[in-house]
Amino acid sequence: MPTTKEYIIAQSAALFNTKGYNGCSLQDIMRATGLQKGGIYNHFATKDEIAFSAFDFSFERVKARFQEALGPCKTSFEKLKAIIEVFASFHYQPVIAGGCPIFNTAVDSSGIHPLLSEKARTAINHLKRYIEIKIDEGISNNEFSSTIKSEELSTLILITMEGALIMARVNNDAGPVQMAVKFLQNTLTSNLL
Repeated sequence: MPTTKEYIIAQSAALFNTKGYNGCSLQDIMRATGLQKGGIYNHFATKDEIAFSAFDFSFERVKARFQEALGPCKTSFEKLKAIIEVFASFHYQPVIAGGCPIFNTAVDSSGIHPLLSEKARTAINHLKRYIEIKIDEGISNNEFSSTIKSEELSTLILITMEGALIMARVNNDAGPVQMAVKFLQNTLTSNLL
């Protein structure tokens, strides 16, 4: 059973992810939680505190999905394929209502809320580095060619999948996600093995 604070965070995460920071009001949070203003401010001093906690909650769910999918993988190639499938899963089964919380927060806070922008920047760079590590492991294990540039490949995976997720969401069509998965899997097979 979650604590009241955890409940506020979980309910607010979906609100911030769908409405954005400026679009999400304290009234929205009160409606979603069934709490009064005082009940919320017993746990948080400001709306910013709620937003930061909500983003952290969402990002933990993103990381958990990656960790769960990569757990059974034996090879680095399997891990990269799993990473691509996890990104695709964000379209079919979002970790939080509203789509990718990293992308949404980055767009929503850009030029408006520097601290939230920094959280999004840190999160995307964390994912990029996570992918790089999996590629570097494959190079170290002689599974991949030593000529592979892990930073470039991790960036390609991120921008391809995030772009596909945006296109799929805007057009309400899974086609771009399926196309991106196929493209990246072909790219991995032809360039890594």
